[in-house]
Amino acid sequence: MTSASLTAQPVRLSDGRVVLRDWRPADIPAYRQWLRPEHEWHRTNGPYYGSPSEAEADRLATGQGTVAATDPAERPRPRRSLVVADPGSDALLGVASWYWESQETDWRRMGLVLYDPACWGRGLGTSALRLWTGYLFEQTDTRRLDFATYSGNHGMLAIGRKLGFVEEGRFRKARPWQGVDHDSVVYGVLREEWVQ
Repeated sequence: MTSASLTAQPVRLSDGRVVLRDWRPADIPAYRQWLRPEHEWHRTNGPYYGSPSEAEADRLATGQGTVAATDPAERPRPRRSLVVADPGSDALLGVASWYWESQETDWRRMGLVLYDPACWGRGLGTSALRLWTGYLFEQTDTRRLDFATYSGNHGMLAIGRKLGFVEEGRFRKARPWQGVDHDSVVYGVLREEWVQ
């Protein structure tokens, strides 16, 4: 695995299977296209939230476009999101991100989405979340990282188990979707567990 430098350089991490890298202006058209509601990933990644409207998709793409146009030296460390890219073509496959669950206690919650179903079930999500988790632990002093999903997202549940995350919370029947009562599930890992 290639690690990002601690200097103000562009971020590029790779394990040979996927690349996590900074946003570029050339990513924005593909990103905007993947936000369209007909794509399958909307039915697995928090489908109970619904797909973004055209206006919301435009707003999201514009926001990432602003990030992509910013000099990497001016971007925050750690990055709030990185593109998950194909190591051969460098094309956008998905996004790794994080947000504050509680900024007061330095509690960060991660997110990961691979847009193209052709990428699913091939270990690429596991590779991406491994790189993203390592990056966030390297770049911060946080004691823990976690992600939230629902019991219908079998891919994310499998990724958490493969990477040694612990199921820390299960909220039963919290995510009804298409006539099925799914559980909301949180998987977490502590810094000392990850280092081992």
